[in-house]
Amino acid sequence: MTNPTATQRLDRLEGYLQQDPENLALVGESFDAALQAGAWLRAETHLRKAQALAGHAPGWTLKEGQWLLAQHRFGEARAVLQVLSDAPDVPDDLRPVVAHDLAYIALREGAPESGLAVLAPWVEVTPSQAVDGALQVLWLRLMHRAQRLDAAMAWARERWQVRQLATAAAGVASLVALDESDFTASLLWSDHALKEPGAPVEALVARASVALAEQAPALSRQLLQHALRLNPTDGRTWSALAFTDLMEQQLDAARASFAKALQAMPEHVGTWHGLGWTCLSQGDTDAALRAFEQAIELDRNFAESHGGLAVVLAMRKANDAAQEAIDRAIRLDGTSLSARYAQALLSGDASDSRSLRRLATRLLGGRAAPLGGSMLDLLPQVDDGTPAAPPPGDLN
Repeated sequence: MTNPTATQRLDRLEGYLQQDPENLALVGESFDAALQAGAWLRAETHLRKAQALAGHAPGWTLKEGQWLLAQHRFGEARAVLQVLSDAPDVPDDLRPVVAHDLAYIALREGAPESGLAVLAPWVEVTPSQAVDGALQVLWLRLMHRAQRLDAAMAWARERWQVRQLATAAAGVASLVALDESDFTASLLWSDHALKEPGAPVEALVARASVALAEQAPALSRQLLQHALRLNPTDGRTWSALAFTDLMEQQLDAARASFAKALQAMPEHVGTWHGLGWTCLSQGDTDAALRAFEQAIELDRNFAESHGGLAVVLAMRKANDAAQEAIDRAIRLDGTSLSARYAQALLSGDASDSRSLRRLATRLLGGRAAPLGGSMLDLLPQVDDGTPAAPPPGDLN
């Protein structure tokens, strides 16, 4: 996508270059403007000119890597940057930038552990030691992608305590905290990050998810729509928006949002789980069955997925298979709401909305919900004679 403002600046700079073609500083400004404008061929022209003038100085080798990186030519960028990383004569101030870019390529290529190894020397330092904010953000994103959530939380907490956690990094940490079910830290860090302009998408998604747990879907939707303007393809944002739609009983919208989320992150169990409940609420037991089976395929240790499958099977009158799924869910989590609801369906205790409400009161009355209250408060409201589905598990 071109940037009209950057293109205008590039045109102006190139006009100056015609008068002073050997001015290396002007060539550098023109390259940066071309990169910002997405004018790759014009950027390459200035890149090659600068390399000829500067004799392939390390700084311009780095810019070549960034030019390739901006075009998503990750393999070529990695080759250029790796040569630079291995070179003995690279200035010290360039080395963390090279490490950042190599780690970013690893993140984009789905190899977070490789990225962590590259970045570790620059961020695994004492918490009181300053670390560049961009390195902190990337480190936490890599930790999150690698599912090293406990370690990410510990790293963020240590830096927060000594006021060395960058504001944007706190935004990323807020989503890690959400996935660790630490709603207090998620709220603290997301609010902190959102006080500054340009907060990362993670802060918006985390704060929106907490707002949903607070029964504030309007705020959740506002934050998520902002996040989608920043990144229209972010899977976590679409997933959180789908849960917001689901809470407001906008089932068609929820199903469409879950589908968009799964295009971006087909491995996300919570999103398959949410899709399953949405399809079940629509009466589409075939689609619900597929969604819960996919969730189980990805993670066989999540009790609520087995419980959701049990509900589908019970509604389809596959009683023996439903009981087996109930038993698996209870073995994983003896308090599984969806398993108990499935059992109620089999026993006839959940034959209508009133009996479900009595059942929920008996099973959930004292069970804690995020940010206080009872799990009973999170049950969708029922305005017809059909049983309500239990809430879609956690929002991660």
